[in-house]
Amino acid sequence: MELLVALLVISLGMLAAVKAGGSYAGNLDYLQQRTYAQWVARNVLNELRLTERAATSRRRQDETRFAELDWHWEVEFDDTPDPEMVRVEVRVWAGRDDDGEPLALLTGFMEKP
Repeated sequence: MELLVALLVISLGMLAAVKAGGSYAGNLDYLQQRTYAQWVARNVLNELRLTERAATSRRRQDETRFAELDWHWEVEFDDTPDPEMVRVEVRVWAGRDDDGEPLALLTGFMEKP
């Protein structure tokens, strides 16, 4: 009887460890996607700053490939109290699934060209 109780305790402990490991792996994948999305957002904002394309439209969207994954991004330009500056908001989603919350949201400011 003691052996059965010991085996039950060990099996419950192993089951909890396997469940925790699965949860950790899922969180790791999510964190990796969020990190990549932040890099994509920074790349988009830096490209805009380098090419000075802030005033061409109020909103723009496109797709890019980064880290062997497809990313959908959207940029919004808003006026600021300073007439020489524009507020830029970059949102990034994994693939074309832009119905939900973006994985990354980056706000920056640029000088108007």
